[in-house]
Amino acid sequence: MNMMIDTLKEILFFYNEISVYLLFGFLVAGLLHILFPESVVRRHLGKDSFGSVLKSTLFGIPLPLCSCGVVPVAASLRNNGASKGATVSFLISTPEVGVDSFLVTYSLLGWVFGLFRIAASLLTALIAGIAVNILAGKNNSGSRELPMNTGNSGSAMDRLKSFFPYLEYELLGSIANSLVVGIIIAGIISAVIPEGFFERYLDYPFLSLVAMLVVGIPMYVCATASTPIAASLIMKGISPGAALVFLLTGPATNAVTISTVVRTLGKRSAVVYLSAIGIVSLALGYSLNVVTAKYGYQKIIMMHQYEMIPDWLKITGTALLTIMLGWYYFKTKIMMKADRNTTASNNVIRINVDGMTCMSCAGSVRKAVEGIEGTSDVFVDIGGRFVEFETSNPSSIEKIKSAIISEGFSLV
Repeated sequence: MNMMIDTLKEILFFYNEISVYLLFGFLVAGLLHILFPESVVRRHLGKDSFGSVLKSTLFGIPLPLCSCGVVPVAASLRNNGASKGATVSFLISTPEVGVDSFLVTYSLLGWVFGLFRIAASLLTALIAGIAVNILAGKNNSGSRELPMNTGNSGSAMDRLKSFFPYLEYELLGSIANSLVVGIIIAGIISAVIPEGFFERYLDYPFLSLVAMLVVGIPMYVCATASTPIAASLIMKGISPGAALVFLLTGPATNAVTISTVVRTLGKRSAVVYLSAIGIVSLALGYSLNVVTAKYGYQKIIMMHQYEMIPDWLKITGTALLTIMLGWYYFKTKIMMKADRNTTASNNVIRINVDGMTCMSCAGSVRKAVEGIEGTSDVFVDIGGRFVEFETSNPSSIEKIKSAIISEGFSLV
């Protein structure tokens, strides 16, 4: 019983610490969505050059896409002519560097770790992109010409009108599940694992880096949700560098991302992509350990206890985030399915889609289907892995399937 109570306390601690920062990050990300439509990004990433990789790395910063939400965008960029290196850089920098993830990192681990994380993420994306352009062949090697639903970013006023739905579905919806799971895991680690555990069993610094690399590569976890886990690991004795390796590999590598790289860029690009992330993250993790030990920053990271905001504001942020999560789950799990059961007709066509893991993915599939003339009443079920719709032109089914594939998903 005491263990359960301690776990709940730790979960509440992490949740309370990050809530207000996360809400502020959502607000800034929503404003960036208004200022930086995807169409701006698409126009600059077509050449096999250092410039295209650098632009791709920098363009990834303001776009608030999670680890899975970035996959269809990157696939569509590639299909629109982006170079292999630019596509890889975009896949890495976008989910790793965001306002929300930086603020959550700052709230739990301080400014030293937060700034190092941003620099490390950008450097990883830049090196991986350059390596892919050099080692994985020319831009036209392995590329696919698919019917592309280019969509319409709309005017700034249109994006302004969609501000709150964007916050609810594209931002909160893209990380809700992984955020909840990440906070729970962080709470369990803090309550169950004894102090100094990793210092005793991973006493060799480089071994802890490799261990976090092995854990992080296959694991699906977004940048924001992975931060409480990394903080709890540091509290239990793991080195800051090992935590950084986990934060660099987790958001940038998972089964969906790797399969997309193989499908859109080829196997050689996938090998270079994973190798670059692994080598660079280990080097940066080791560098962080050296820097923090030499200049005394390690204590700042491991004992980040100074307060920046008052308790009442933290409590307010926790309450608002709880309301948002509750409303989101109520709408997506109950209301939307109930409405669908009421309005669905006998003319509904269903296509099974693999690779959808969040509301951002669902939005990409829905836009792909809606972009084909004659479709209506589109409904995407993430858990069931399918999209349903009605169409006035049954002969367009193949176009619809191609549009879904061009967004980076596969059909099952």
